[in-house]
Amino acid sequence: MTPIDYPTLLATLSIDLVLLYLVAYVFFYRRHGRRDVFVAISLVNITLYVLGGALGTFTISLGLGFALFSVISIFRLRSETLGWNEIVYLLVALAMGLTLGLPAYDIPVQTIYASILALAVYVVDHPKILKPKTVQKFSLSTDYVEIDSAMLKSRVEEQLGHAVSSIRVRSVTTSPATMKIDVEA
Repeated sequence: MTPIDYPTLLATLSIDLVLLYLVAYVFFYRRHGRRDVFVAISLVNITLYVLGGALGTFTISLGLGFALFSVISIFRLRSETLGWNEIVYLLVALAMGLTLGLPAYDIPVQTIYASILALAVYVVDHPKILKPKTVQKFSLSTDYVEIDSAMLKSRVEEQLGHAVSSIRVRSVTTSPATMKIDVEA
């Protein structure tokens, strides 16, 4: 087991958090406004940082790395009803269990790593940090094709009886004339 260099740990964690702020908040959230993906980006980054530190002293096989990522993939592929936040909470819970279950460190070191994860979840997903947006997302099939975006928005709003913030066309069929669209209201 390699001993932990606490000044290096704090320095690299600080650098990671600053860069994460730029990528997740400044570059992503301010451009796209997706709180769920912001939370996912942030917590996956911090989770991988903790796992990298916790596993860094082990001689691990490539198979273990593939096993960890396959577990994460199974969550995403097998759980269509779960959103980004739920999947990331599962990932963080897995990482805390793995970190606390590693035999190489003493309990205070394991507690530090697991506490970083718990604190990250509390801060990053706190509703006062980023206010949740109340957005309805759904898919819609139409019995018409409209290529003018303003006219399409107007027709969908008339059809739904509700204002629409964005529409993304997924597919168009000309015979019979139909469209599949994703709508945010």
